[in-house]
This record gives sequence, structure tokens and C-alpha cells, in this order.
Amino acid sequence: MAKDPQTLPAKCRQCSKPLSDVAVCDFCHSINPAAAGMDYFTLLGLPRQFELDEKVLHDRFLALSRAVHPDYHGSDAADAQVLSLQMSAAVNDAYRTLKSPALRAAYLLELVGGKSSAQDKSVPEGFLDTMMMMQEEVHDAKTSGHAAELERLRSVLTTQHDGLMHRIAGLFGQLQDAAACDAIRNDLLGEIRQQLNAVSYVTKLLEQAG
Repeated sequence: MAKDPQTLPAKCRQCSKPLSDVAVCDFCHSINPAAAGMDYFTLLGLPRQFELDEKVLHDRFLALSRAVHPDYHGSDAADAQVLSLQMSAAVNDAYRTLKSPALRAAYLLELVGGKSSAQDKSVPEGFLDTMMMMQEEVHDAKTSGHAAELERLRSVLTTQHDGLMHRIAGLFGQLQDAAACDAIRNDLLGEIRQQLNAVSYVTKLLEQAG
């Protein structure tokens, strides 16, 4: 089952003012030590879901990265400076993960109880046969220097990649509606994992065709 979303601390540990942000106090600007261990969605103040507003994500990242940046906390106590470095790294990792649809999907999948790629390497039925065929076509096109054929293959792979990500988005939407049924939920988690594994194959083949 999904983990419960982490909740916002009620008060700042330093000045006891109410907190409107999990990471930094609006009043004394001290960093909340617990924030570095929060999931990326909670850390950036975003809903725990696959569909995100990219502008909101970017704006939130910029604001938070400025607030926790080591340069801003250079005159703080030594432990606060260390915390600033840790938080800055955590915010960068969170943004890097959530701005990429594939990385976001993989992160969210494990966050809500799905398996990692190491735990489940399965792909949709018939997918590997298709990939082996396309890999041969990419190899032949590169060996022969057939630029037009490579461009065609890149277009096919890009379309396939986009189709897989669209499917993943739809499955996450279904997952939200299936929260009360464990059997359906587990089936959806498994299918999302398969689709993500397929995305990884297509991405690697696109790199080879590049």
C-alpha cells in the first residue's frame, strides 16, 4: 500500500513560528532538519502524483534552492552550514528526478509500493522481439551510413517512447482511483513497472541511434 504523505511540521524548531513550508521558516529562515529526509514531492511542496505542472515545479525549485543555498547560510553556525549543504543537495536531487517524466514515474512507483527495476525486469509481451528487430535495423543503418533510415528509426522509437509514457500517465491516473482494491492496485503497479522497463530499453536504443 502507499505510504502516508508526510505532514508539515506545525512550528519552526528555532523561533516557534507556524511553518508554511517543510524546508525553511518564513520568519527566521532556519532550515528544518527533518526536511532532508522527506520524499521529493513533499520537499518541493508538490502533490504526490505523476502529472505535475512543470512551471510550478521549476519555480518551486528556484525558490527553495535559493533559501537553502550554502551562500545564504554562510554566517550561520557550523551545524547549520552542514545542514544547508545537505538540503541543497537534496533539493537538487529532487528537481533532477521530478523534472524527468521517466525518473519521476520510477520514483513515484516505488514511493507508492511498486517494485524497482532490479526487483522486476519484466516487459510487455512481445516487446523484446520488437526491440531486437529494431536494434538490428539501427545497427545496419549505422553500419551502412544510411542517414535517412536512421532518422526514420529515431522517429519510430520516439513515437514508441512517447506512447509508453502516455500509457504510464494513464495507469497512474487509474491507480489513484483503485486505492481501495489491493488486487487491482497490484496489477496496475506491475504494469507500470513493465512499461517503465520498456521505456528504458527504448531510451537506450534511441541513444544508439543518435
